[in-house]
Amino acid sequence: MKPISGRFHQLRRHMAWICKTPIAGDKRYDGGRAAMGLNDRGLFLCSNGLLLEHPYYNSKKGRAEWKSMDPSTRPKELFERDDDGKVMVRVGIPLPDKYQNLLDWEERHADQPRLVE
Repeated sequence: MKPISGRFHQLRRHMAWICKTPIAGDKRYDGGRAAMGLNDRGLFLCSNGLLLEHPYYNSKKGRAEWKSMDPSTRPKELFERDDDGKVMVRVGIPLPDKYQNLLDWEERHADQPRLVE
């Protein structure tokens, strides 16, 4: 998804109405499924990674500096995109425990049969 900032409930509505898959824990848009039994732990929506065009290394001056750098000395968060040559910044954090615990639980129970109401 590519959200437009400032849009009220944009991601929540899109996932529930267009994708027919509400965000885990969303009581408002979950279609009466009691927020998937997540016991009022809030929305399970997290951005743990970000990819942006680098503002300096994509400028005329910065581009010349980028080209002159030894690739082995470039920061690991920076890379040149293959399709258009833009210098990108990739940053991320580990998932917070709330999200990682849910994913771990789902992985452990993925092969178990579930009751369908």
